[in-house]
Amino acid sequence: MATKTDRIRIEYDLTFESLWHCGTGIREVLIDRTVMRDSEQYLYVPGSTFKGVLREHCEHLARFFASNGEPIASPHDAEAALLTIGSTRPDMITRIFGSQTSPGQLFFDDARHQEQSSLAQHNPEKDDYRGKGTYRGIQVMPYTQVRMNRPTRTAVPGALYTSEFGASELVFKGVIQGWLTCNAILADAHAVFEQAEQNGFMPTYSFLLLLAGLRLIERLGGNKSTGKGKCLCKITRVELNGTECGEKTWLAWLEQIDVLDKYNHHNQSSEG
Repeated sequence: MATKTDRIRIEYDLTFESLWHCGTGIREVLIDRTVMRDSEQYLYVPGSTFKGVLREHCEHLARFFASNGEPIASPHDAEAALLTIGSTRPDMITRIFGSQTSPGQLFFDDARHQEQSSLAQHNPEKDDYRGKGTYRGIQVMPYTQVRMNRPTRTAVPGALYTSEFGASELVFKGVIQGWLTCNAILADAHAVFEQAEQNGFMPTYSFLLLLAGLRLIERLGGNKSTGKGKCLCKITRVELNGTECGEKTWLAWLEQIDVLDKYNHHNQSSEG
């Protein structure tokens, strides 16, 4: 079976359950490590940061289900990238995220706060203090640390620094949208895919991998080893070629995620 190209849109809510840090690398006054803000001084999660974490989870899944024991090439490995030039059989990771020789067609928007109308519906108080501008101040928390010398277990002289961390319980909305080209999952793999084929709503291997990777995201940003960046990623809407895919439908697909181990065989026998 030849490959097919689907137009997809996935919306998600990202809720932080602990302090978190998506840094700018810029120092400001007494703050050595500042966090990302937009032009209105509200925090946001860069799409590139989210994409990188999601890629790592998808790589783990692909390695487990469909790599045949072969290591997944790093996107920064120039030598490995040269070996893929002219290949008509990219792996699922390349199809989703692109590579040095095969640009991806999915776009990962920055995850930002909900619009005021949405906030007012769910939390009037939050909408009120955001409107007054005080929200800009309480969305971050300064945190002073000292770098430790591990062998001696003492503080390193001159290594006292202050970081900004986003407050917990903040909710951001993000979108992944664009085009995804891959092989459709074989209908005889399971009854749920037979039903999907009958409804003209057939998922591809890469699409299934992308959904599964999203549900694995549990930490973002820096200082994860100290418990920072804990979060919950909840998929709120899935569209496939302009038609909404209900939660029960795509959850039923994910229950059969072991079909990913058939990807390599299907890919080798396909035209693309």
